[in-house]
Amino acid sequence: MYHVDPATGSMSNPGTAAQPWSTLEAVFTANKVFAPGDEIVGHDGYHGSPAVKGNNAADVVIRPAPGETPRLRNLVVRSGSRWVIEGLDICPGNEVPATPFSGTVVEIESSASRIQLRDCTVRTALSSAGWTLDQWKTIPKRCIRTAAPYTTLSGNRIETASFGITVRRTAPFTVVAGNRITGFSHDGIQALADDCLFEGNTITDAYVSDSTHNHDDFFQSWSVGADGSTVGAGTVYRVTLRGNTFISRTSPTQAHAANPQGIGCFDGYYEGWVIENNIIASRTSHGIALYGAIDCKVVNNTVVENPFDTPGSSTRPWIKIEAHKTRTTPSSANLVRNNISAKPVETVAGSATVDFHQTTTAYSAYFTHPAGFDFSLKPGSPARDVGSGVQAPPVDITGAPRSEPFDLGAHELQVPASTTYADWLVANGLPPDGSGNGDPDAAPRGDGVSNAMKFALGLAADARGYGGRVSTGIHAAGGQRYLSLTFTHPDPAPAGVVYRVQSAPGLAGWSSTATAVVSESVAGGLRTRVLRDTVPIGGGSARRFIRLAVELP
Repeated sequence: MYHVDPATGSMSNPGTAAQPWSTLEAVFTANKVFAPGDEIVGHDGYHGSPAVKGNNAADVVIRPAPGETPRLRNLVVRSGSRWVIEGLDICPGNEVPATPFSGTVVEIESSASRIQLRDCTVRTALSSAGWTLDQWKTIPKRCIRTAAPYTTLSGNRIETASFGITVRRTAPFTVVAGNRITGFSHDGIQALADDCLFEGNTITDAYVSDSTHNHDDFFQSWSVGADGSTVGAGTVYRVTLRGNTFISRTSPTQAHAANPQGIGCFDGYYEGWVIENNIIASRTSHGIALYGAIDCKVVNNTVVENPFDTPGSSTRPWIKIEAHKTRTTPSSANLVRNNISAKPVETVAGSATVDFHQTTTAYSAYFTHPAGFDFSLKPGSPARDVGSGVQAPPVDITGAPRSEPFDLGAHELQVPASTTYADWLVANGLPPDGSGNGDPDAAPRGDGVSNAMKFALGLAADARGYGGRVSTGIHAAGGQRYLSLTFTHPDPAPAGVVYRVQSAPGLAGWSSTATAVVSESVAGGLRTRVLRDTVPIGGGSARRFIRLAVELP
């Protein structure tokens, strides 16, 4: 482990905690070489503009010291591989005094590969409070751009951007997941590469609207030809957009608010795309639009007007499959199914199967609380139980399982579990006296998940595993990494059930007091809780474990 501290460090030091190096910029200027598994720990202070480089055989991590925040002006990754960069504050405004900045705040160049950027704050300016229209047009810059294959961008907070995230053509197999982009003036995400995944991102609060220079989109893609520049001359293959939320503005009083298009794919071809479980709320025509689409699926999306905008028929969002703008191969073999949109689906003749779709602006009849951007289905919604499970996602935007007949839109209404374990046994055809396969500890499906657990999670006995309602991960806090566990259960919970998230240094000595709540939310009759261990990874024990336990009344 190497330490870097702008306040006390020197590049003539060995880089220990007692004798740290100076800044991250200086570390890479000095051409320091690292071994797989090394960690570079940054302390409070200004670290300049590092140019990360070096090809590693396995991951090398750059992270903050516990409770501290290294601040950078900007970051470049070039001629490097297997770097994990996490928990940094990257903004040109961190430089004091600031100098003009016209580039990209985080640039991952094509000479790099397998780079992970996670849990960072990336922004053009420290604050946009009070910005005028002209300032929104001139100050924001591109925040993150990658041209490197196998990039992972996850859990980042991106603010005051012109373009939030750009994935260039040379960056196939990039994963963009769980990022939050707030306050952008051009496009939230631009995606040009094949075989990429965009999942669980939230993009909100669009500013300006400068159609003479850019038609603003939450998500935009286009193809280029063999020359790398002719727009619309190639094909973008096998991209998945899943479980994203796009909201044009989250305050009715937002100044300089804009209404970007949703998923705008206007210069195909696009082949083998999957667009599912997304929510788009904006006053625009192009909710989801693919011009030149082959074998694409647009399934279980919710495409509505922003409740803070005045409704209008000319600006209601649609789902559209169109012909390529200039080339003659027709759009074909596409599927548009189980969607809700404010205007009818439009498809060029012969290009798509369109079924199980509803068009509505009666949002209060469909959704739990549309004025608060809760587009989960309410009981009695016309979208309930009228969809198809064929080629539809088995889970909804929250990760909760769908059940036949599927609902329309991004959310599946979750029916509360039986109030007692005995009721659950009867409903699932198990011995009502709790014997044999009805025992709370039994797992009649043979998947290792007990009846008690499935009952507590609101699952059927024949559900596979945890039904997408329990997952583990890593949570970054205070410059440390902790094991985390996310679980979802009915709200209200079955009477008397107690849920305990427990952690331990081994497979014994489990403790509920060694965990901390990260977040809790309710949507669609389900409560989702995220808890983390209180002992950091690598701190106090070589190993850490985390689990969910339930107790029945």
